[in-house]
Parts: sequence; structure tokens; C-alpha cells
Amino acid sequence: MKIVLVLSVLLQLLWICNGEACSEQQEALRVLRHVQKLLTDHEVSYQRGLKALNQRLTNIKDQLIKVDTKGNCPRLKAPRHGRVLGGKLKPGHEVHFLCDPGYRLLGSETRMCQSNQTWNGETAICTAEMVSVANTSLQKPAKCSSFHSTQHCICDPGYQIQPGAICQDIDECSLFQSREESKICLHECINTPGSYYCVCPQGYVLDVSMNSCQDTDECNSEQASCLGGELCVNLHGGFICARPECPKPKYNTSYIKTSIQQCERTPCLLGSKSCLEAPHSISFHYIALQSQLPVPRILFTMTAPRSLGDSQRFSITRGKAYRGLEVRQSGRHRGELVLNKTLNGPTELQVDIEMAETSSRGLLGKHIFSVTIYVSQYPF
Repeated sequence: MKIVLVLSVLLQLLWICNGEACSEQQEALRVLRHVQKLLTDHEVSYQRGLKALNQRLTNIKDQLIKVDTKGNCPRLKAPRHGRVLGGKLKPGHEVHFLCDPGYRLLGSETRMCQSNQTWNGETAICTAEMVSVANTSLQKPAKCSSFHSTQHCICDPGYQIQPGAICQDIDECSLFQSREESKICLHECINTPGSYYCVCPQGYVLDVSMNSCQDTDECNSEQASCLGGELCVNLHGGFICARPECPKPKYNTSYIKTSIQQCERTPCLLGSKSCLEAPHSISFHYIALQSQLPVPRILFTMTAPRSLGDSQRFSITRGKAYRGLEVRQSGRHRGELVLNKTLNGPTELQVDIEMAETSSRGLLGKHIFSVTIYVSQYPF
């Protein structure tokens, strides 16, 4: 590309001639134009060949993945309010199901992959264990003693004394969980005789305090099963397998994937204005948010890794309809995507942000940040 630019400069210099040297300069100009055309054709051919090679490598990789998974049983999902243990899907291997505290397993606790690529047993379901207030397990006799013909009765922690020397269970969940200021469990409270325990929704586990919920990072465990060419994105309460794709060729403009999250524009043909005005590169970014986050909040910071211009301008080119997002300039070469409106999930937002690099000579180039925002159902 640099050689083509140098030739272009030489062509402009050789265009000016006078006197006896004019014919020699014209001959040199003709030769240089021929060389420039050969180099341009060679560069375009090289880029096309490189793109075809990358496509073939991707196809081979996908075929190898399909061959490796051929003959396997389909992957089983964990039941709601439960977990699945075991990740091997070949015939003869087993998976096991567990329910969270407060839930009872219905169906098969263990299922085995059969030779016909199906699982034996029944679908595992976790159902809540309902405790009736009238259950006798919520009542028990008090511990009583007599002193000077006076009887004194006490109850174990979690019970309160009732007439007839009966200890009645204290339903901590009914007393405290209904009010936000006195909640004892972040998500759900299950009452038990003399106590209680907390449970979390699927995709979360209890933290060390045993009353708050912590997201499970499926991407750093064996729970995620993304294929080759896919990017595992951990969300609050789950995950997704993203497969960023470059834009399809249009108006003499095409892109080639240089990494799983980056596309670069191939060299433009001579005189192709639409190609020259298209973005030089596109990068893909994924953001996981909880519901009801306080605002304003900076979600994403954009900057150029190297800058040839005087400054960058940032603007939203896709996703303008959502008024809760805006882009603001935070420096000559820096921009920020800001959330100004509280979000309630589950929901998904997509926005494209253009970074235009400028100088005193005008526009030097553009880059697109393609941002996808996943908002979870819960505020934790």
C-alpha cells in the first residue's frame, strides 16, 4: 500500500515537464502507471486470496467440531432452581441433577446417554417444598421447669411460647421478607421449623453470607458449551454464545475478520468513493447489566489505539431510538457511552457508535464500535 502511495506521488511530480526532458518524463510516467496498475491488481488479488483462505480454515474448523460431536446425545439444560453435573455427552456417560435448598427433585436424578443418542429416564424438575403453617413440625412442647410451685417454660431459638406450654415456629419470612427495609434474603426466603434459608434464581449461587446471590460465571466453568468461532459472554444469571459477523460486501466495500471481535476493511479499488467513505474497521463489544441500576452511568469508554488526526468525533449511528443512551466527548481522542435512564430487564439493546478521525485536512477515517447491552431480570 505504501509503494502504491509513493508511485502516486511520483506520477504527480512527473506530470510537470518542459523542454527536452518532457518526452523522457512522459515515457517514465507511462511505465510508472503500468507498474502502479500491476501492484494494485496484485494487492486486490492477495486480499481476495487471504479472505478465501480464512473462509476455508473456518469451514474446516466447523467440520471438525461437527465430526467431534457426531454420535453424542444432545446437551441437557439444568432445571430451574437446580444444577446439572457432568458435561460428557457420549454414549455410556451419565449426568446428575441437584435441586437448590427448598426444592424437591421430580423425575430422574441420574440420566445416561444411550447408543441411539438419546437420554434414558425422565426430565428433571425442581419444585418448591411448601411448608404448611398448620404442620405439627412447626410446633413442639416447651421446655418447662418448676420452682416454688411456679412453672417456667422456654422455647428454642426460632420459636415463641404459646398458651399450653407450646412452642410455635416464628415465620421469619412472613415477618421480614415482605418489606424492602427489613428483607433477610436478597431473592427468596424459605421458612423451616425454627429457622429459614435463602434461595437464588437459576444462574446464581448464595454467597458466603448465605442471604445474598452471586452470579455464576458459566464462561469460566464447564457449564458453557460455545462452538468454535463463538464468543462466550457471561451475563447476570446466564450466558450467551455470540458470533460476531462482518458486514456483507456492498458497493465495492468488503471486510475481513482479523479476530473474533474485529473486522477490517479490505483495500479499496481505485476511484471507489463509497469504499473510501466506509469505516476502516468494526469492533464488537458486549456489556452485561443488572436491572434498575442508578443513573447516570458510564457503560463504555472509546479511544483510538493510535491517532494520526487532531481529534475524534463520536456519534450514535444505530440505536438512536432509545433515548436513555448518549455519547459524550471526554477528550480530544476519547468518548464515553452513557446510560441516563434506568433499565428494567430482561431486555437487550444494540447501538453502533461511529468514531470519526479528523484533522485540518478533513476526515481521515472512521471506526465503528458495535455494542450490545444485556439487562438481566434482577437488580443483583
